[in-house]
Amino acid sequence: MMRDDMTNEEYHAHHAISSSDAKAVLMSSVWHWKNAVRTETAAMALGTAVHDMSLEGGVNTIRGPETRRGNAWKEAESNAKDRGALLLPEKEYDLAQDIAHALLSDPACAKQLQCEDAKKEYSLFATCPKTGLELRCRPDLYNPNDFVMSDVKTTTDASPVGFVRSAIYKYRYDAQAAFYKYVAELCGWKVTHFAFLAVENKAPHAAHMHVMGMDAMEQGHKDMMRALELIAAAKEKDDYSLDWGRFTMVHPPSWVTTE
Repeated sequence: MMRDDMTNEEYHAHHAISSSDAKAVLMSSVWHWKNAVRTETAAMALGTAVHDMSLEGGVNTIRGPETRRGNAWKEAESNAKDRGALLLPEKEYDLAQDIAHALLSDPACAKQLQCEDAKKEYSLFATCPKTGLELRCRPDLYNPNDFVMSDVKTTTDASPVGFVRSAIYKYRYDAQAAFYKYVAELCGWKVTHFAFLAVENKAPHAAHMHVMGMDAMEQGHKDMMRALELIAAAKEKDDYSLDWGRFTMVHPPSWVTTE
């Protein structure tokens, strides 16, 4: 099932398993996934604004007062909630604009972001044939002309080496890419490549497109399926324990020992 009429809040409230759930299991455990609490941070709000400005022209982001204090902010916040929009203080809004502009100034990123036929922020739902789990994903955009699916990422380092080291494998973006591709293909979309459109959150906001290679996607898919199998098993047994054993015996790792 594909929907283009769901708000971000409605999508995140849905019970189906997301890539964030799978990544939580891979990076921690089913216990951490089951007991996770979704919180909104200032960094996440900035990322949301950059997404909106680069994908939708900023129609869902409002430039508010100078600070989050006082009656002026409370009034602006109330108006923003009525509109279903994101409110940011002046400096944070201006920063998001600068980041989005830098992203759109990169030719490779702009080609995907400005594709007239792109399907943006569709909510996709499918049932995994191997685990029986209901799955969901909300890719930033899908270009049906070249079958490229893309995701916008704000980061500290968008360089070819830096983004791989500081983001892709640290936060398991490879598993996210594989998850999105898997769900999209179950919904009938053809996805030949998955790209991360990375842009630095500090000036001068360098931007770069990172396309996941076949080997990276294969490893991400393997790990993503392992996470889904762990979730399915935990649901079936109604057992979301840490599975760390009673205790762990600590020995000095090789990098601290001396001869």
